[in-house]
Amino acid sequence: MSNFSALLPVLLVACVTPAKFGSELDRLTCEREYECAQGTFDSLYGDVGECRAELDEAFGELFQCELESCTFDGSTARQCLHDLRTAPCEDIVDGTASMRCDDVFVDCDMTALYACAGE
Repeated sequence: MSNFSALLPVLLVACVTPAKFGSELDRLTCEREYECAQGTFDSLYGDVGECRAELDEAFGELFQCELESCTFDGSTARQCLHDLRTAPCEDIVDGTASMRCDDVFVDCDMTALYACAGE
C-alpha cells in the first residue's frame, strides 16, 4: 500500500466544510437513531430520508444563521461526526454522542444570530 493510499481516508475526513458538516450531521443522526432506537424512530419517521428532510426543515434556517453569524470550527465538526459514527447506541439514545456538535459554531455575534433567527 502506498503512503498516499494510507493517507487518503485521513485527508477525506480532514476536509469538513460547513455544508458537508450539515449534510453529514443530518445523515448520521438519522442513520444512528434508526440503528439504535428503531421503535421510536419508526413512530416518528417513515424512513431515513423523511428524518433527514424533517431535520433540514427544523434546523436549516438556524444552520444558515449560524453560518452567517458565527465562526465554523472544522476540527470540532470532524470530532462531532466521528463521535456520532463511533458511539455506542446508549450514547446515541441519551444524546451524549452529539454533545460536541453544540460547539461547532463559536464566537457568534449573538445580536446578528438572534436577528437572523427571528428571536
